[in-house]
Amino acid sequence: MTNNEFHLAVKLTRTLWFNIYRGKVTDQDGNYIASIRIIPTVPLDRDEVPPDAPEAVPCLTVLVDDGIVTTDDLISFESSLAPILLAKFQREDFKPEYCHYFYPSPMSMMEIQTCM
Repeated sequence: MTNNEFHLAVKLTRTLWFNIYRGKVTDQDGNYIASIRIIPTVPLDRDEVPPDAPEAVPCLTVLVDDGIVTTDDLISFESSLAPILLAKFQREDFKPEYCHYFYPSPMSMMEIQTCM
């Protein structure tokens, strides 16, 4: 996919695990773009951490399991997907501020690691 502007839609489903969701990302025509897993990351209450602990904000961890997004399109893909996910997961008691994306290692990296 070499289109630098994405018009995405996301269909979410719950999984069998607490607080983990699956998503199918499609373009405006319903064509497959990516398969994702979303994990809402909820920080501990301030009274549960040491007084000098840094401030943590809620966010979404997004695991991109599979997709047709190229390295040239990563920023556009993430920039288009983030507002959709942030809006879908926002609740009165949970307002994620950003998405943290993770991608699978390319097969070439896997082959290098197994040779060592």
